[in-house]
Amino acid sequence: MKNIYIFSTIIFLLFLIVAPSIAQEEMTKEQWQTEMASYKAKEADLQSQLTQLNKDIEDLKAQSTKLDADILACEDALYALLGVTRADVEAFDSELTQMENRVSEFQRMSDAELVNYKDEMVKMDTRLKEMAQSKICMIPRYGDRVSALQQKLMALLNSIQKEKTYTVGTWARDRDCLWNIAKKKDIYANAWMWPKIWQGNRDMIKDPDIIKPKWVLKIPEGSELSKEEKSAANKYYRKKAAAEPAEVPAEQPK
Repeated sequence: MKNIYIFSTIIFLLFLIVAPSIAQEEMTKEQWQTEMASYKAKEADLQSQLTQLNKDIEDLKAQSTKLDADILACEDALYALLGVTRADVEAFDSELTQMENRVSEFQRMSDAELVNYKDEMVKMDTRLKEMAQSKICMIPRYGDRVSALQQKLMALLNSIQKEKTYTVGTWARDRDCLWNIAKKKDIYANAWMWPKIWQGNRDMIKDPDIIKPKWVLKIPEGSELSKEEKSAANKYYRKKAAAEPAEVPAEQPK
């Protein structure tokens, strides 16, 4: 009898332990079923939305195709009114794009570098003036681009056409002579260009060996000596050699 009581007690305790787990398992299953039903409903709703979006995309594509065709038709009508062809406009656009890219390159150069491209920029400016007279420039997008490019190019030309000057310092402090001035990076970065400064300031510099502090010297543009400047330099060297026959001619004015 005692054994039966103990066995019954064990069975009862096991029931108390297992019963909540079974209930929990059944509750979890119910929740899972609820979640699955919810997900299926959401999936169906999303699928419906996707179908509608795909339809909207197809409708927009059709509208875009029609609008593109309308734009082309309008452009052709405009070109006909202006007396130009689409090929003319495309060639105009291509040339203008090349010039815009070239001007962008010029804008990254220093004034000293730009001087070497002055002739190219002047030719480009002349061509832009011709393009500005084209009927194609009556189309706003091209007229605006030509106008903007002309302004950029004019600013570049003005930057190198401004007269550059240099104020002479003292020999003791600055070691300023024509040779050393020409050698400065922001002047010519080439000492042998000193005759250009001399010839550009003949009204002030009578003897290239003598320049005075506070003189404001004009710095002529260019990266090479002209024939006249070379000739003046050769005369200077010959004169120095004749005056100092026992010495090696100086490479630079003192």
